[in-house]
Amino acid sequence: MHQKPTTILLAALLVLANFAVSGKAFAQASAYAEEYIPELLPQGYPSGLIADNQSSPYLFWVALSDGRLHVLERLLSGQYREIENIPISIGKQGYGKEVEGDQKTPVGIYTMTSFIEDERLDDFYGLGAYPIDYPNAWDRLSGRTGYGIWLHGLPKGVDERPLLDSNGCVVIDNSKLDKYSEYIVTGKSTMVLTETLDWLEQPEQQDSADVMQAIDRWVSQWESLNTEEYLSNYHPDFTDFERDLEDWSLYKARINSAKEYIDVELSQLSVFTYPGEEGMVVTRFFQDYESSNFSWKGWKQLLWRRNSESGDWQIIYEGNG
Repeated sequence: MHQKPTTILLAALLVLANFAVSGKAFAQASAYAEEYIPELLPQGYPSGLIADNQSSPYLFWVALSDGRLHVLERLLSGQYREIENIPISIGKQGYGKEVEGDQKTPVGIYTMTSFIEDERLDDFYGLGAYPIDYPNAWDRLSGRTGYGIWLHGLPKGVDERPLLDSNGCVVIDNSKLDKYSEYIVTGKSTMVLTETLDWLEQPEQQDSADVMQAIDRWVSQWESLNTEEYLSNYHPDFTDFERDLEDWSLYKARINSAKEYIDVELSQLSVFTYPGEEGMVVTRFFQDYESSNFSWKGWKQLLWRRNSESGDWQIIYEGNG
């Protein structure tokens, strides 16, 4: 049985505490840690991850150009460390999925929505599968098609496959798939599908980190019942797949006019720069909304685009999920 990363980390802290009690300098303790427990040292902040306060501390980061799945653990400091780095198979035609049947793996930020048990699958999919939410909102806005993109195991009786060998799914060893069930929370766990995994030393080094102020401003202006200021947070190209910006503005003005107060709380906020897209960020969070005549709780996703003229972050998509 393998040890959970948090269990190993506690053991490492005991080692460091022992040095402190015995009068050893912290530098000596750190040197000991670097020599004997290097896997416990944080590696910093993945480039592109601006914030991640999801309840699960584990993040599944697929570096498509390298053909590797990196399992990352968020530490109490907010830094991340790599706890797994394993080979994968992806689409026979590589990555950058656009249309159904192109045998490519998509690029983007996805949620693992559910788990399909071994008994419900052909042996080809190994010990189970985690579907992801491809096509997501940005895929749909971009006109991408297709379905059935999963993280699943190797075919039973097969020990390995070439890098370019699936119809678009991400394929891993069955023993790892089974192990990761301890880390995956369906409906919440994030899978990042991007070209590479790069590390930053400080969170302030993230591109697009100023979007956090835009999120705070959006909430504040929504609560203020100043509809004109609130709507300034929406991009000219906004859609929720039912309304464009003009229709959205009329809708919000109508419903806000009937309210005496609005209170909005966001939790479990994740914020990523969107892979392969310039000046775009995706946010997902649990929203607790209460007003004088309506209340709602649930997951929401926003896509933010930096306005090319003003430089401001604005919402181009808003929806539940």
